[in-house]
Amino acid sequence: MEQANESVIDRFLAAAESGDLDVMASLAHDEIVMEWPQSGERFRGKDNAIAAMRAQEVKPEFAGEPRIIGSGDVWVVMVPLRYGDEIHHYVGVYELRDGKVAHSTEYFGAPFPAQEFRAEFVDRG
Repeated sequence: MEQANESVIDRFLAAAESGDLDVMASLAHDEIVMEWPQSGERFRGKDNAIAAMRAQEVKPEFAGEPRIIGSGDVWVVMVPLRYGDEIHHYVGVYELRDGKVAHSTEYFGAPFPAQEFRAEFVDRG
């Protein structure tokens, strides 16, 4: 089961990266809930979730290799995303049910300047 669920996440991300919303829809549970806490948006049901992604004017692009960790029905994806000229850091928590993505909670973090008082502790290697 774990390998099958990891495969679902891998295929879901590949479809997201290529913009293939039809494949994403095939991997989404009919009752998926997609939450974006920073904007306060929650999309219930596959039709609403896919329509919200389809309506985006600026499509995000992967700006690096995704890091995927998890097991069982819970997986975490981390990847930098390019929105036009900006790079945002993305973290998504994906929960699967019946072999499909049933819930996602997704965070999009804009870069911010490092604080000088922490400079001596930074790993520069």
